Amino acid sequence: MDRTDRFRRRALLALIFSIPFTSLNATAQEESEQVLRDQALKLLGKHVFFDSELSNPKGNQACASCHEPFAGGTSGFSDVNETSVVVPGATAPNIGNRKPPTNTYASFTPPWQPAVPGSPCNLFAGIPFCGGNFWDGRSQGNEFPLGNTAPAPHLGDEVFYDIENAAIVAFGQYKGPTSDQALNPMPNPAEQNIARIDVCERVKNSIYAPLYKLAWGVDLDCSATLAYNDNTHYDISFKRLMLSVGAYQHSEDINAFSSKRDMALRAELACDGSSYPEHYDAEFCALLAESNKDAGQFPLLLLTEEENLGHDIFYQSPFGPPGPVAAGACALCHSGPGEDGSEPLQLYSDHSYHNIGVPHNPHIPNAPDPGLSNHLLDALPGPVRTPTLRNTSKGAQPGVFTKAYTHNGWFKSLETLVHFYNTRDVKVRCEALIPETIPEGTELTEAVALANDCWPSPEFPDTAVGGPILGNLGLTSDEEAALVAYIHTLNDAHTAEAPVLLDESNIRARRIFTMFQMQKWDREVCVIGGVTSSAQAASHSQRPCLPLSEIIELLEEDDWLMQ
Repeated sequence: MDRTDRFRRRALLALIFSIPFTSLNATAQEESEQVLRDQALKLLGKHVFFDSELSNPKGNQACASCHEPFAGGTSGFSDVNETSVVVPGATAPNIGNRKPPTNTYASFTPPWQPAVPGSPCNLFAGIPFCGGNFWDGRSQGNEFPLGNTAPAPHLGDEVFYDIENAAIVAFGQYKGPTSDQALNPMPNPAEQNIARIDVCERVKNSIYAPLYKLAWGVDLDCSATLAYNDNTHYDISFKRLMLSVGAYQHSEDINAFSSKRDMALRAELACDGSSYPEHYDAEFCALLAESNKDAGQFPLLLLTEEENLGHDIFYQSPFGPPGPVAAGACALCHSGPGEDGSEPLQLYSDHSYHNIGVPHNPHIPNAPDPGLSNHLLDALPGPVRTPTLRNTSKGAQPGVFTKAYTHNGWFKSLETLVHFYNTRDVKVRCEALIPETIPEGTELTEAVALANDCWPSPEFPDTAVGGPILGNLGLTSDEEAALVAYIHTLNDAHTAEAPVLLDESNIRARRIFTMFQMQKWDREVCVIGGVTSSAQAASHSQRPCLPLSEIIELLEEDDWLMQ
């Protein structure tokens, strides 16, 4: 935040604190209720996402503990990433058996569905379904389970059982795999280890509790009496809170599309004079015109020669006509059907399931993760959901912060993973070097494999994908480096920050929320409280009517919530 922004926020806070509640003039903005409710919902979801009090014991874990923004939405613990890759739960020794997947762009994952022509899958995978969240897809996002599956719990229309307000019913757009996924970590003993009723009570007693009323239009009810079918009131409230977490994960704070690749693409597309006007630069557009290239098509002028080469290798397929560069074949799994990388909202995933032959990670204390067969009961073990390549290496700094790659985190650098894709079937198996070169009993880690120029056998060899798309690509070291360079361009520049209300040292922001809460301010925020103009606000009540936009600004969330 620059000095001007800080001064503006301080001035606004000073104004609010200096004027008596009985005389504060209304300055309502003409905003639709649906927009305001939606903003309140996402703001609520962000606070729930970052609140470490929502665990047992308190303060031990939040959603963000496994999905750290600075680390690209996955584990932010370098020491954990170097070994077990499984983030410890709130209560030791409870621990799972998976590396957390990134939550960035997870909201774009389609519901679990048949892999048929017209679906978002790449059909060569041989898996009859695609979509869904978690590494195994069990967060289906469907009202009724599909296939011979063991799905995770589903969040449905029961959250609207007593709501008729169309602006709130519109929250239904956030139902799906991401909101279904949000139901799981808090009650899980290996994760946040907190009962639904306790989540409800702690949010009800939190400083950000008024956001619930702003979003949902009703008070947070944590009673144990039945509300709808077999759902208690606290069940409904918990599900509404988790839908808010899902809504937040649909926001620009999580899905920023702010990578170097995105900026380079938009800079060119803006030269048509109407697209992305905030990126228009006349001098750059003159250079683009001189280049005689099609705007938005690779090579992009703002990427380096190496990065553009990496893009070309990424999309070159071994099944098509020979191209001017080597076939990296990456896009066969890390793009949607027909995509070439010029799509502004490219997700770099086919939403399907594959087994690339990842070795066993000996540092994970529990049994190997079978992947898809944990959910699709008639599937063979091994395949896992194709992750997005966005933010893959975000936060990684050699010698400072280690990231772990693939579902079991065996790989500790993007360079090693790309080298594995290129040479998996070329190098000798590490097991063949025991005991002559590698001592008996040695754990076959990435470090051991690199030191001995070998690769361990796949953890699940029966379903491992074979050539020509993986394992013997024939790339040179420079071509591998170009692929790595291109993948680096997919890291977002924007990083979500923890809410200021959860920072106990931020006394002023917490004070204003406390004061408004005492004054029932959740009923008086402009427009949502039934006030539609400044004039109406002035006659409606002598108590303050503060536009939600100003509350959002005070909380320093306007950079993503009011775009």
